[in-house]
Amino acid sequence: MRQIRSRLRAAVALSLAFVAHAGATATYDYKPGELLVIDGGTSPDKKFSIVSGENNAGEFGVYLRDAQTKKLIGKLEEVATGLDSAPDAYHAHWAPDSKHVGITSRADRHWADNAIYRIENRRAYPVTTPELLCHAVPEFCQLTKELGGALTEDQIYAEDTVGKPWKARQNSSYSGIVKWTSPTRFVVREESQWQVKERDPSATLGQYGEAEKLEDESDESAALYHVSFDAEGECELLPADKTRVLSTQPVKEQKTNE
Repeated sequence: MRQIRSRLRAAVALSLAFVAHAGATATYDYKPGELLVIDGGTSPDKKFSIVSGENNAGEFGVYLRDAQTKKLIGKLEEVATGLDSAPDAYHAHWAPDSKHVGITSRADRHWADNAIYRIENRRAYPVTTPELLCHAVPEFCQLTKELGGALTEDQIYAEDTVGKPWKARQNSSYSGIVKWTSPTRFVVREESQWQVKERDPSATLGQYGEAEKLEDESDESAALYHVSFDAEGECELLPADKTRVLSTQPVKEQKTNE
């Protein structure tokens, strides 16, 4: 019994830790009207900057700003601001020609989003964010569909504390641009953690992740698996603010010498 509890606690801790992305909330007490440049926020041509803070109406957000005049151009509505307020909690990755930028930030402790924008005529236009999972492991995506689709915690407990029944559940997600290799191509890192009931997903993950069968103390007889996914992918900008995934590769943990 102790061993079962220990394994369950370890699995839960792994899910909650979510690598290094689920750290403590990063807060900053802005003065009225104070706006600060986020991590990597200044464009390569020095014409624009991405800033966080409060506008003149006292609304917190992440904004595109003219780096020379210091005037706000517009709020970046797609950037997640649900958890952190400190400027160094937001990470910008500009294309080398300053015409596109990706911004990674956390919606909650276990969910980090990647918002991409095209900058043209002093405006920011949202670009579709590429998703690596179904490109890298299509069999896993098919499995979750066959199990009724993967639900998030918010979806499970949207109506009451009992929650909806589920067979596939996504516990955490991280997506962010690692680097730009040209003005139109970039590398994305994507990590996620899941739980799957009834069917062993091990064979669907290839080298992109692992599945561990958990011992469950509940009365449910269905097998429960904890799944981790980690990949990098080369992506390309397309017309009409679309993107596509060109290739993916698994991310391997680097071994350290003890």
